[in-house]
This record gives sequence, C-alpha cells and structure tokens, in this order.
Amino acid sequence: MEQRIIIVGSGGQGILFLGKVIAHAAMKENKEVTWFPSYGAEMRGGTANCTVVISDELIGSPIVKNADYLIVLNEASYNKFINRVAKNGCLIYDASIIKDSKYQNNINVYPIEASKEASLIANPKLANMILLGAFIKISKILNIEKIIETIEEIIPAKRKTMIEINKNLILRGFAIIED
Repeated sequence: MEQRIIIVGSGGQGILFLGKVIAHAAMKENKEVTWFPSYGAEMRGGTANCTVVISDELIGSPIVKNADYLIVLNEASYNKFINRVAKNGCLIYDASIIKDSKYQNNINVYPIEASKEASLIANPKLANMILLGAFIKISKILNIEKIIETIEEIIPAKRKTMIEINKNLILRGFAIIED
C-alpha cells in the first residue's frame, strides 16, 4: 500500500530534515521510499517542502499531487497546500502558528500546538519533531523505535547534543495523540 506525504513550511523549520527522517526510517523497515525536496533560494525564511512516498511495492513517481498526509508548519504553506489533502486524508498542523484554519470536511484534522509543546521541552523552533511524533502515532506507517534509531544515525556529529532533545520531542508528539 502506498502512502503519500507532503511536508511544508519555511526554510529553517526542519521541513527537509523531517522528511529525511521519515524516509530513512521507512528504509530501515524495508519499504520502498522516495524523498523529493523542494526549496527556495533563501537560506532561511523561504518556502520549503518535500514529499515522501512510502510503499510495499515499487514506486512509480516521487511526485505527489494529493497527499494522504499533509504536515504543515506555517500559515503561508497551509494556505498554499491545504487543497492537496486527498479525500479521507490527514492534515497535521502547528496550531500554535496557524490560527485561521479552513479545510474541506472530508479529511481528518489534527491541530497540534507543536511550537508551544517544543518550547516546553527545548525550543519552539523544534516543532517539527513534535509533529513527527504525532505523525508516527496517527499514521501507524512506521515504528517509533525505527524513528528514534534514525535520529541517532543521521544527526551530524557536530549536533550530537540534539539527539536526546529530539527523542524527547518526538516522544512528546507521539504521546499527545490519544489512542
């Protein structure tokens, strides 16, 4: 079964890193994966998005028109991508930042105060990890242990101090979503 994910926000919010973690964890679970980043020329503050496709079979294209899961970290991206959630798909967004949320009635919506939650543990700029934990719990596509292993493996040596913080943020995001 193919799962299509779009992750959107602005540069500096960890959009591409979030997608990379999901893609690497899916590979650890022996799934077929594509990761397709897209970003503006700006170092920070420009638009950033990526698509991740996870499947049990070969993937025909990394291009995602309508997402099964849309993860959003800022309002401009919300407004631009909100109509790309497939029928019965899931919208997961940072409700600390996105206040004016309008969406179609045929999707599942998860407003999460990710920036607020991240600031309680470390820094609001790490909201992407809160949303990652929530996505893992909501989607049930990947195993939380594989996500944690992936974080330990792909964080560069100069940022090893962030491993424990990121783990705590992911686990908090996972715990926010009730069973």
